[in-house]
Amino acid sequence: MRPDRRTPVAIVTGFLGSGKTTLLSRVLAEPDMQKVAVIVNEFGAVSIDHRLVARSDEHIVELRNGCVCCTIRGDLVMTLRDLHRRRALGEIAAFDYVVVETTGLADPVPLLQTLIANPPLRQHYYTDVVIACADAEHLETTLADHDCGEAQIAVADIVLITKCDRVGAADRAGVRRRVAQLAPDAEVHEIAHGDIAARRLFRRGLFEPRAERQAVLQWLRPLPTTGQATPLAPMAMPHAHRHHADGYTSHVLSADGPISLAGTSILLNRLVNSDRERILRIKGILRTRERPGQLAVVHAVRDKFYPVQWMERPADTETASRIVIIARALDVGALDDAFVRTCVH
Repeated sequence: MRPDRRTPVAIVTGFLGSGKTTLLSRVLAEPDMQKVAVIVNEFGAVSIDHRLVARSDEHIVELRNGCVCCTIRGDLVMTLRDLHRRRALGEIAAFDYVVVETTGLADPVPLLQTLIANPPLRQHYYTDVVIACADAEHLETTLADHDCGEAQIAVADIVLITKCDRVGAADRAGVRRRVAQLAPDAEVHEIAHGDIAARRLFRRGLFEPRAERQAVLQWLRPLPTTGQATPLAPMAMPHAHRHHADGYTSHVLSADGPISLAGTSILLNRLVNSDRERILRIKGILRTRERPGQLAVVHAVRDKFYPVQWMERPADTETASRIVIIARALDVGALDDAFVRTCVH
């Protein structure tokens, strides 16, 4: 994996009133966020302090702290292309990071698919992290009444439980359990009034890992398991999955030895083609027979796959192959059998 000179993009999602605007207003005031482009759906609905505005045109507002703020013009692809062009021409302040705030009723998955599946866009941008705000007061009601609320949390790399000053310890613990059911491998932070340092959220490569090996291993950190590992000679395949009604579950496929990349590609493509409405996210690090000296990084959102990325595997490190699948109503027994038959043997 070569050094990446593209601009990282963060997605900030969460239901109406969950604290996205409060979070953005807080982090944009930090010195580390002085060269950021913020893309929102309706500028007037965002409480970025208008007293900071230095100059503006019909589309882009430059803030005195160095940030650029703009609305989505037509669609995200057009907006990002416009930002890149105008930065290259020197028409707007230079930026080295992009934050996209979704609307409260938006499912972030189509947006992520756009960033994955548009080759010209991927020449200039990559997805750094997905951050979801979860309202500690109203999360259960939101999840019960709105399907997008579940997807917003399940796809996130970091979940911020907001308004924690308004609920007691027992309620906060209940919210944490609910978040863990939907996004068991996400980082979870309890905050109030958007009070969290920007460095804990951005430029971390949690969604699409960068070239540094530590970033890749952190991206696919171990999940808590719900049972004992199932032995499989000469490899072991522990799997973990969480259930909550008909909601998303997380399932892990793993093997201690090298596996077939070709077989894995076949398996994952079959899976998303047959269950594309139930698959939310796939991410994995593989030791492959095809390239034993490297690790393959695989990544998908619904039925859209990133190109396989390769990174060197240190000779003194034994890294197991590990694939995390977040989906609804998976037949995990059949999936385990297919993994062993197609990828391992």
